[in-house]
Amino acid sequence: MARLDIEIQTRKMLKPSSPTPDNLRRLKLSLFDQLAHRAYVTMLLNYLPSSSDHETISYDKLEKSLAETLTKFYPFAGRFGKDDPFSIDCNDEGVEYVQTKVNADDLPEFLRRQANDIELSLLDLILPVNGSYAIKSITWCPSEWTITQDTNHCFGQLSSLFPARMLQFPSPPNTSTTGPEIVTRRFVFDALAIENIRKTIKKDSTSDDDMIKQPSRVVVVMSVIWKVLTHISSAKNGNSRDSSLGFSINLRGKLSCVPSLEHALGNFVMIAIANMEADEVRKDELNDFVKLVGNTIRDTCAAIGKASSVDDISSLTVNNRKKGVEKLVQGDKMDVYTVTSWCKLPWYEADFGWGKPFWVSPVGFNAIEGAFLMDTKDGNGIQVTVCLKEKNMTEFQKHLDILSTPIVG
Repeated sequence: MARLDIEIQTRKMLKPSSPTPDNLRRLKLSLFDQLAHRAYVTMLLNYLPSSSDHETISYDKLEKSLAETLTKFYPFAGRFGKDDPFSIDCNDEGVEYVQTKVNADDLPEFLRRQANDIELSLLDLILPVNGSYAIKSITWCPSEWTITQDTNHCFGQLSSLFPARMLQFPSPPNTSTTGPEIVTRRFVFDALAIENIRKTIKKDSTSDDDMIKQPSRVVVVMSVIWKVLTHISSAKNGNSRDSSLGFSINLRGKLSCVPSLEHALGNFVMIAIANMEADEVRKDELNDFVKLVGNTIRDTCAAIGKASSVDDISSLTVNNRKKGVEKLVQGDKMDVYTVTSWCKLPWYEADFGWGKPFWVSPVGFNAIEGAFLMDTKDGNGIQVTVCLKEKNMTEFQKHLDILSTPIVG
């Protein structure tokens, strides 16, 4: 492996360029913030050198840009309220900014290799701390740095309609693990691989359901992942078990009762759960998985659209979350998997002055089992980041033979 040393040049707390007004100093969290999964995922945006003048961009400009952005997105520079767990104290304490220099034999070549490798752990080497910013790589922890300046920002919209509340759920088991037990791998379903799977589904399907005849890229990939995971479980346990797949549905643009929330800021998703009984799992037919995922999306979106009030949406959200927790409690009797899709999010539009990134990937986490879906740079394929216990990952790689084309960045 090429020499790769990290030299921290600057570390500071960066505050908003202008103080937050007194009337905006306390932000109430919404019901969706309250129910959001407590996971912290770091995104790495990689930029390659070019022949243009991009190299002359000063890091002072990046700092200034971030400080100005924090003025508009002031909650990110605050802290959770000490006396109220359902609020953010927008006190302008700032965010940690770390600028590093990466000393490498050939950093661009290192990044190119990583973009075409299923092993992502080496990327951790260029992350000295969470929230770091390295030369030609920007670690993007949840923020809105590149949002356009003319966006109408409103942080209190969701909490005013969907306030946080006291809720009682069964206590789910602790599914987090530390250490090397969880491993992360990257798999790429390019457009050809997805189309080949889709043709197989069409060929075998006799259903009139469009979700089966014309499944989306996300439905296809989620179904393949679920099928492989149930196959691994059946082999490990010696028999098939009931299985569930949980994933989030974006509520923006789907509510007829509150149409103005299409551009609402903050967590605004609802969990959807696809369920398959052991007898169906035993059949091991991809069509069955595709049908369940597709129909779950369709039915959940239909229920959202039919909601006549914010109370209906709140009840639907809480009930679905409660069902998910109840399934997690039965973890020793059934299998529960989670998949998150970030497809169609504009990751590859993040231009900090070096042009657009040549590769974007989540990195620096190994405590949660699950799968994360993102578009490939061309927008036609899907990059899947999978986190599994080491033994399960070994089997996952063996059985994921559905990929008929090489990995591409």
